Amino acid sequence: MIPQIQKITAGILVALALALSSLVNASPRISSVDGEVRDGSTLTLNGSGFSSMNTGRILYDLVSNQTEYDTLSSGSAVPVDEGPWSQGTNVWGNPLTIITSGDLRTPNATAAYYGEVKAYVGWPRVLSNTNNDTLYVSWWYNPNQLANNGGSNKYIRIWDRSDGTGTRISLTQMHMTYNGTNGDLQTSWGTTQPDANRWNRFELYVDSRKNSITASLNGRVVQNVKDFQKAASSEGLTVALIGFDPSENDRYPNYAFRMKDIYVSTNQARVELSTSNTWDPSSRREVLNPIEWSDEKLTVSLSYFSHKPSEALYLYVFDSDGNTNTEGFPLCEKCPGRPEGVRVD
Repeated sequence: MIPQIQKITAGILVALALALSSLVNASPRISSVDGEVRDGSTLTLNGSGFSSMNTGRILYDLVSNQTEYDTLSSGSAVPVDEGPWSQGTNVWGNPLTIITSGDLRTPNATAAYYGEVKAYVGWPRVLSNTNNDTLYVSWWYNPNQLANNGGSNKYIRIWDRSDGTGTRISLTQMHMTYNGTNGDLQTSWGTTQPDANRWNRFELYVDSRKNSITASLNGRVVQNVKDFQKAASSEGLTVALIGFDPSENDRYPNYAFRMKDIYVSTNQARVELSTSNTWDPSSRREVLNPIEWSDEKLTVSLSYFSHKPSEALYLYVFDSDGNTNTEGFPLCEKCPGRPEGVRVD
């Protein structure tokens, strides 16, 4: 009887382990959404598996929502003594400026960042004095030409130490360079070329706990590194620069770009609004601004951005590990005052 009892006990333990594993890896579930469906309103999402996030460590930069820019006219340099960014291009290139006309990506937008040749900002203030070992960045970028005339041209740099002696990650048009687990600077080759004269969405996620870096362009993974290692530094990961930083300026004398809707967070937890009723990274997606966040309840500010209110739209919640609900929660714009108490079972 003893061997049989041992088999039964072992079977129970395996079943419990699988059950616990499924709970740990469970994807977020939206059970109901409360609030008025209109641009600028606040929605409350109820459910489970949302994990945790410190909304005070998020930069949600639409350009027009930065109060420090309110008195700036079109063409003004982006200030770094105040506002969301603490460093600019300085003496190494042209200042990033504010632009209020032309293609601003979405119908209700009133401003974007504009740069020529070499221009960028960096070091968001919300990430000062942190020790985060993960970082998620999403941003929209519209260049007037391809960066295909040679050189190593950076769209973003992720560092931890400001003197550059710690972690160094660079995403360029032809590769990604990063600190490898062997202690040396590594190179992962692969084209990251945003289309000219259209808005492209970049996404970058760095996870030093899993030794991974993933970069996507318009929903397609272009870099998937598995041998990254953060430098031995107590400083947290941050955006050292974002914009355009060519290695040889004279190769791109007429290069110009627009950039906006930059989202920076210490983890992947976020809410997105999509046109697809099932999760599809290639669908038209927009990141919403999180206001409060807990494992079973969160609030966000609703913005349509590139979506039309008349479209069928769906909500997705990502937890801190990047899991999301595979089926979108429908957002009903045509129902006045909805989805007040709407539930999906």
